[in-house]
Amino acid sequence: MENNIQFPKQFPELHTNRLSLKAFQLNDASELFEIRSNDEFVKYLGIHPMKNKEEAEKMIASNISDFKNNCGISWKICLKGADQLIGYVGFWRIIQPHYRAEIGFGIHPEFANNGLMKEACNAVLAYAFKQLKIHSVMANVDKLNVASIKLLESQGFQKEGLLRESFYFNGDFIDSVYYGLLEKDFKFI
Repeated sequence: MENNIQFPKQFPELHTNRLSLKAFQLNDASELFEIRSNDEFVKYLGIHPMKNKEEAEKMIASNISDFKNNCGISWKICLKGADQLIGYVGFWRIIQPHYRAEIGFGIHPEFANNGLMKEACNAVLAYAFKQLKIHSVMANVDKLNVASIKLLESQGFQKEGLLRESFYFNGDFIDSVYYGLLEKDFKFI
């Protein structure tokens, strides 16, 4: 089987009922820094909060580079009709020979718990399966991150395994849960 992932030449903007998903720009660094410097936000990511805007700029530059190199695609999440970054969602790793991608997402705590991330995830998963021709999507999540686990399961992800003590952070080994979603199991909304 030859590689048929249909990676776009131009960055695709996606729209849902309440959201616009757009390409990151370097001038989004202040808003991304606000999110990623929040202790509560990074609680289950196994990373320290960002310390300065330059870290956010590097993350954005990496996202832009990944898209140009056909190895990742990440969207900034904005409320429809606005350009303010309130979160992000995308595939930070695409494994082309296996038609597989790994999803990552996050939303500013101020916008959490109202279905916006579910809406954004559904849009990018639909894009991955219909346009990119991805066969499966994986997610690796801290076993204590109940909100992310509920979100993944709402999209049809199935728990595939527990990775015992798979991350080392702040002097502790942390378990994570591995989830997978096949195109045939995805719930298109």
